[in-house]
Amino acid sequence: MTLASPRQRRRARGGSFVLDREETYDRDESGMFEHIRAVGWEFSRAWAASDIPDLNRIPRDVTALVVAGIGGSATAGDYLTAVCRETSRIPVEVVQGFRLPRWAREGSLVVACSYSGKTDETLEACEEARRMGASLVAITSGGKLATKAKKNRWPLWKISYAAAPRATTVHTLAPLLRIAERLDLVPHVGELVSQAAGAHSRIVESSLNPSVPMAVNEAKQLAVALAGRRPIVIGGEHLSAAAVRFKNQLAENGKSLSSAETLPEAGHNLVVGLSTAAAHARTTALVTLESPRVHPTVTARFAVVAEQFGAAGVPVHRIQVDGGSTLGDLLVATAWGDYVSCYLAMATGFDPTPIPQIETIRGARAAETD
Repeated sequence: MTLASPRQRRRARGGSFVLDREETYDRDESGMFEHIRAVGWEFSRAWAASDIPDLNRIPRDVTALVVAGIGGSATAGDYLTAVCRETSRIPVEVVQGFRLPRWAREGSLVVACSYSGKTDETLEACEEARRMGASLVAITSGGKLATKAKKNRWPLWKISYAAAPRATTVHTLAPLLRIAERLDLVPHVGELVSQAAGAHSRIVESSLNPSVPMAVNEAKQLAVALAGRRPIVIGGEHLSAAAVRFKNQLAENGKSLSSAETLPEAGHNLVVGLSTAAAHARTTALVTLESPRVHPTVTARFAVVAEQFGAAGVPVHRIQVDGGSTLGDLLVATAWGDYVSCYLAMATGFDPTPIPQIETIRGARAAETD
């Protein structure tokens, strides 16, 4: 589904009362709201649980770190990359596909991440890493990936949290950060995790969860405003990873197409498309993820970009994210994307969890390999 139907738009416009009614959340049959509310607490729990002897077998002298994963696993890798960028002495890269870069050979560490343990792209990248002589670690709840890890005696972190993969991102991020700690890529990781988890929990409880009424709940207000539109989500610098996550959540939870961009890059190309924006103003919206931790020039450019979109008739929604650190910003921005996307599903009559389109693609791939 791309844009909401007229019936769904009318329902969304009534969101001022729909999203404040307890029975609305009966649509959430799989309990996605419970999962997104618990992210901060689950992050702390996963961090504590990831201090296992198996991860201590990871070599310390690696020359590059590669995270192989798709979806929520790739998001965890993107968040790790954003955190490591400030302090890491070695390259950290995320691979979302079947093939690894040729330099990922002996001396590199490849972390294969797949919640189900059945992700085709990750399994093939994993086999390629083995052939190329790279060291391997597996993060998964089971499946073929866990079987391979046990057979080949790779360090293995088994995720025990049961949910849709997109709701388990912090259960992949925690062991990734534990690996970064072991490799001395990020200092004081435990403190960063504690602070970020607390920042997430505070904004959820004070501002975003369903018990906070529409009149003061900006996530509910934004969800209703986005119904029937294709949002462009722009993240500043490190929040580009959160912008991609926001876009993905709008698709999977909110059943809505959108796109993700980053500043300063969008200021060098995207804005030129505003020359014809008037023709699309009724079906487009701009959402920005801004932080006091971005470069001052980026902050200034957000204001200019917002002004240009507004002048073209495109509604602009600016979200100020302050989680106290890069990791904290990412967790707070995650909360925004999670809640806005789930409220959008509620306002337009969907259960956030089902993803039949993805299942169709997975089925086609399975048929190809039978």
